[in-house]
Parts: sequence; structure tokens; C-alpha cells
Amino acid sequence: MERLAPMMDERIRYNVVRSIIDTFEEQYYLPEEMFREEFIKRVEEAEKRVKEGKVRSFKDADELNAFSESLENE
Repeated sequence: MERLAPMMDERIRYNVVRSIIDTFEEQYYLPEEMFREEFIKRVEEAEKRVKEGKVRSFKDADELNAFSESLENE
């Protein structure tokens, strides 16, 4: 029993730590099914445009921010 106790203790610690990590991951990295369908569709469309070579580039952060804001207003 004395030899098993440290192994059991280590296994219990591992399970507790793994449970805590899993909980944090669920909170900060939501599973894909929790994303809105519309968002996923827009990401897929963007990926398609990249593959087709239809992409935009921006000369600076201000230009990127202006473009981002214009998308929000659509």
C-alpha cells in the first residue's frame, strides 16, 4: 500500500490539474459549435477569397481599422 499511495496521489493531482485546465479552455476557447453560423460562413468565404487570390492589403493600421469599421456598418 505504501508504494501505491504516491502513485495514486500523483494520479489524483494530474486529474485535478487537467480538470482545471479543461475548464479554462472551455471558458476562453469556445467550441466551434458555439460560434454563430453567420460568423463561420464569413470565415469560410474569406478563406475562399484568399485561395482565389482575391485579397486586400493595407499600408498601415489606420487603413486596416477604417476597412474593419466599414465591415461593421454593413
